[in-house]
Amino acid sequence: MAISTDRPRRGRPSQGAREAVLEAARQLFIKRDYGEVSTADVLRRAGVSRGALYHHFPSKRELYRAVWRDSERRLIERLGEAAEGAKTPLEALILGCRAYLDEAATNREVQRIGLLQSRTVLGWEGWRDGIQDLGLATIRGAIEAAMDSGELRRGNPEATAHLVLAALIEAGLLIATARDPKAARRRAEPPLMEMLAGLRA
Repeated sequence: MAISTDRPRRGRPSQGAREAVLEAARQLFIKRDYGEVSTADVLRRAGVSRGALYHHFPSKRELYRAVWRDSERRLIERLGEAAEGAKTPLEALILGCRAYLDEAATNREVQRIGLLQSRTVLGWEGWRDGIQDLGLATIRGAIEAAMDSGELRRGNPEATAHLVLAALIEAGLLIATARDPKAARRRAEPPLMEMLAGLRA
């Protein structure tokens, strides 16, 4: 008689439980909206006990936040890799922005978790607090480097980073919600590049 592997397994090491819960939740949030995913769904997919889940994540919202932040970190790593061949800080910023548009057009995780659900689930303040050391810090660093190199006009890098990030997110949403994301991505790039060109020194 076969034994189901979907039942939570008691006594799973705590170290592995957190990763199992995060991965299970990530897969579920990609497929379904936050409100359609229950903690029971996560437990079944992760194969951990309810106690193990709540040991690491006191609420479903905190679990979502952890999934989202982990997803954002990996996205930033990919954008950094896309900009590795840049010869100047501004070129790195441009390559990173283009790579972000590509992700918005093709990556289901970025579309569903990063763009379509995060602000709704976390609220504006929770989302904004969560990006401080992730996307916002990354863009601010790139803008500061481009200002220091003389490629961008010297200004307030914090304010500029907020505005560039806002433009990127709106472009991403435009792409992610389009019937033809790849066509929307092609339409979104020119005005975004024009905006960045307007910041040149």
